[in-house]
Amino acid sequence: MNGTSAGDTSGVWLASTVLRLLEQRYGRGRVPSVRVLARHMKDANDGDSISHGHMHNILSGDAVNITDRTRAVLARFLGVPPSALMPAAETAAETDVETLAMRFSSLRPEELAAIEMAIHMVKNRDGQRDHTDRG
Repeated sequence: MNGTSAGDTSGVWLASTVLRLLEQRYGRGRVPSVRVLARHMKDANDGDSISHGHMHNILSGDAVNITDRTRAVLARFLGVPPSALMPAAETAAETDVETLAMRFSSLRPEELAAIEMAIHMVKNRDGQRDHTDRG
């Protein structure tokens, strides 16, 4: 096994996948803190665990690449094969949408408003260009 997976480029994809699996294990809205998760993981994996800090990075989407060891420990704890924690190449479009949705869910209202305004500006500019291109 190598240190990291070249296909695991979306920390947000990983975060949403791990959170979904944790919610299956604990129940929606009942996932414990990262410190408790690290302790549960250690108990369930005969002492093998990942740090609560690394778990925080995974769940926040900041862990873009994880090692094969981390993937194996998480997979064992979550009761899934390690491949379940690697985005599939054929689901790239789904992953992009999921990544975008996950990013948007973490934004403040004023940040969302700024994005919306930028989208409207681009749409209006492109609409004007379409009319001028037609002559």
